Amino acid sequence: MGLSIFKKTFLEKYKYFKSEELRAQLLRGGIGSSFIQVANRIFGLFLGLVLARNLGPEGYGVYTYALAIMMMLMVVAEAGVPTLLVREIAAAYSQGEYGLIRGVLIRGAQLVAFIAIIITLTGIMLLWWGADNLNADVYYTTLLMLFVLPIIALITTFTRALRGLNRVVIGQAIEILLRPFLLLLIIASIFVALPTLHQPQYVMAAELFVALLGLVISLFVLNRLIPKEMRNIQTQYRSRQWLKSALPFTLIGGAGVIHNQTDIIMLGWLGSAEDVGIYRVAILGSSLVVFGLQIANIVLAPHFATLYSQGNFIKLQRLLTVSARVILSIAIPIGLILLLTGEDLIVWIFGIEFLASYTPLVILVVGQIIKISFGPAATLIYMSGLEKESVRLLWQAALINILLNAVLIPKYGLSGAATASALSMIIWEGSLFLKAYKRLGLNSTAFAR
Repeated sequence: MGLSIFKKTFLEKYKYFKSEELRAQLLRGGIGSSFIQVANRIFGLFLGLVLARNLGPEGYGVYTYALAIMMMLMVVAEAGVPTLLVREIAAAYSQGEYGLIRGVLIRGAQLVAFIAIIITLTGIMLLWWGADNLNADVYYTTLLMLFVLPIIALITTFTRALRGLNRVVIGQAIEILLRPFLLLLIIASIFVALPTLHQPQYVMAAELFVALLGLVISLFVLNRLIPKEMRNIQTQYRSRQWLKSALPFTLIGGAGVIHNQTDIIMLGWLGSAEDVGIYRVAILGSSLVVFGLQIANIVLAPHFATLYSQGNFIKLQRLLTVSARVILSIAIPIGLILLLTGEDLIVWIFGIEFLASYTPLVILVVGQIIKISFGPAATLIYMSGLEKESVRLLWQAALINILLNAVLIPKYGLSGAATASALSMIIWEGSLFLKAYKRLGLNSTAFAR
């Protein structure tokens, strides 16, 4: 019901665009992106279910912890290049500067490949140096993860280039939909056909295979969809300018990843792999609460940008209020179901060994509902040209998250990690709400009049 309401709003509000071609393009992109996000979340949940039930808390924790480390390292490996490519390629494409498109794509891929390979080689040396202190599952899972990292970084680079060429839907499909779908298919087949291979290193090996396949597909699609004018044109480079511009994107991406992965990293560091696996189930459950918000952000973003650029703050406030109420009306019933029946659902879906995830699930669900009560404040900020100011707020929230985890995990374990995560995301969303209210005079909550 919530998705249909947003789709209706999406269709009605496109009257603000003067260009029929642009209107149709944004409509296709919004609906296509929404579908991809929904499918990604569904495949991700099923993948988490299959892995948790077959690997158990410890094995699932080893795999989850390795992926969290990879996400942290990816910030350095990508160096802000993927986001930079979207902007630079889109700008050059609109001006017909095909030599610049070719140049920024080549330089971007070269930089990402170079940094990622350095990180992989350094990680392998450190892993070899500490091999005596690691069990076989941790060692081989981490080793395989280091080989996955540069491939994923390059896939992200090429798929963001597709977005810059206005191929948003196919770029998103390859980047965020292909991996969970293929991995779910392969892992489910392996676990059914070979029940003895229920170890995290085999899952990471499947990740490596899927990543290689994704790289081939992304290169093939990009080669087919790049403008023909690029094939026989002199390459133009603005390497120094591009490198300078990539730094802010690195800072933004770094703050976001740190904010999202700190609890997993620190729980694995201060606790155990089993704790990480149990906590990951709580994260999966609580993520259902923000499902409506994530879909809404995709659909609403172009409308926020358009109404703001037109100075139409009355309609913008009206759209904010309606969307915030719909988002909250979707989140509260889901949250109540998880709070009231969470224990039974965990045992039924994941198994009795994951029952300890219920308490952190409750904390995270409450935190998510409070966060959602601030409405789509983040999207409003980004679409109003205030994204640079939000970077400072995001870094503050990330640092608060680190400090809270360091204090609460040793004393309260899983509940401490969940509390730190919930408080930091409430602080982050609350700060964005206040920023939007003070700078724009807009109330992003569902309680605005």
